[in-house]
Amino acid sequence: MSDISDFSESELDNPPTPKASAARPKAKAAPTKSAPAAAAAAAAAAESKKKSPDEEKDSKKDKKDQQQQSSSSPKKQQQQQQQHKAPPRSQRSLERAQGVLSPPDFFISKVIHDNECFTPRLGHNVLEAKGIIFIFGGENEEKITTKDLIKFEPNANSFELVETNGKSPSPRRCSSMTLWRDPDAAAAAGGGGGAAGAGAAGAGGLCLLLFGGIGEGNKVLADPFIFDLNNKSWRELGCTDTPSPRHSHAAVYWEQQNKVFIFGGQDEEGAPIKDAHVLEKGVWHKLESASEDLAPSGRCGHSACLCELDKKIFIVIFGGDISCNGKGENDLWLYDVQHDSWDIIDQYAGEPPCPRWKHAAAFFDNRLWIMGGTYAGWFKNYVMSDLYVFDFSARVWFRCDVNPTDLGFHTDVGPLTVLPANRAIYIFGGADQRGYPCADVYRLAPVCTTVSLGALSQDMCKTVKEEALTKLEKKADISSLRAVAAKVGSLSDEEEE
Repeated sequence: MSDISDFSESELDNPPTPKASAARPKAKAAPTKSAPAAAAAAAAAAESKKKSPDEEKDSKKDKKDQQQQSSSSPKKQQQQQQQHKAPPRSQRSLERAQGVLSPPDFFISKVIHDNECFTPRLGHNVLEAKGIIFIFGGENEEKITTKDLIKFEPNANSFELVETNGKSPSPRRCSSMTLWRDPDAAAAAGGGGGAAGAGAAGAGGLCLLLFGGIGEGNKVLADPFIFDLNNKSWRELGCTDTPSPRHSHAAVYWEQQNKVFIFGGQDEEGAPIKDAHVLEKGVWHKLESASEDLAPSGRCGHSACLCELDKKIFIVIFGGDISCNGKGENDLWLYDVQHDSWDIIDQYAGEPPCPRWKHAAAFFDNRLWIMGGTYAGWFKNYVMSDLYVFDFSARVWFRCDVNPTDLGFHTDVGPLTVLPANRAIYIFGGADQRGYPCADVYRLAPVCTTVSLGALSQDMCKTVKEEALTKLEKKADISSLRAVAAKVGSLSDEEEE
């Protein structure tokens, strides 16, 4: 009996590699011989013993040669068959190949602030709208849920507490927050429904939609609230067929169709939820495809991002806790929003992230970015500080070289958001290495990307063209001035004559 102290914790966390046991052939029963046959065999054995040593050596060599020939002949036949069956290698694969750019390196910088406006918290929501980042709720250092709304301006690196009107939502954590355009506000701004309302939807009515979460007394919530970004007012959204109470779910906004999708979560009993809902024109609808066999299993703490692949709109779901008790997954699912169908991505290259939940995710540059999360070990749960990227065009997983020490002593990165203007990734709050909420803010900016190179080349071409046009204009102006001067000179000469 081995002592468990002989093993380190990291060794026990690694999954054991199965050892292939050697198969033992079963012994066959020897057939019985009759008395005359046995006597003849004994006589033959006696004669064989009388052979000379040279004859015995020759006989042994012959037997070995026969055995080698018999054992090698099937191998040779098998090799010949394989060579005969193997198709010739295509010339296209030898003459042409397509490469994939690895993810860019990141320059990490920390936003220093006084922790007075944006206080330490975890389980909060972070969302970018019109170049401004909004932060709502979460749990503070005293394990009290909050309901403050804070805005962060990236250009000035400044925080500001938003003064709101109307009925604000109750304090909560582990909720979801997405963008959404209120049809009622858009219709009021446009003077009614129809085309006027649709036109107003593109100009106004942009809101923050808050749903679910854990409130005071660990109560699981299901009341949707919207915050109008124009008049800065909260109000509860009265909808029919509202999804059941849940927390740690995932939500996605489809701007072109003004739809909000909600996937999974954890219910009041602590069980994972396997369903999906969509908010369309102020009414919730249940997606029947989510209950089929080819769909993600019930889970919480997963991520969902809207992505455009081959001019089609999908929602990509990664990971999550399928037991709500510490059983993580690292599966990757695609939901076709136009055909209401699911597909799993199980054919890829590279090493995927380890199974995790409560991670952060974002999609841009045709890539899915996964950061942080919790991983289940043998004795305890480990919190990750790594960064992975999945390239959809090549179906390859990459791991970005981001040193966790550059992110301070962070063990649990907070919500992640991307600023589209400069492709920078922002991290707000989360937990430190002791598990306490913190107020650290980090900015991860790519050092060089294909997008920046393309923009740089366009800017250079534009600059060269502008310089060339300026030179041509100057030459044209000089030539025109010379022509005018020559004409004036000829006129003055004629007047003198």
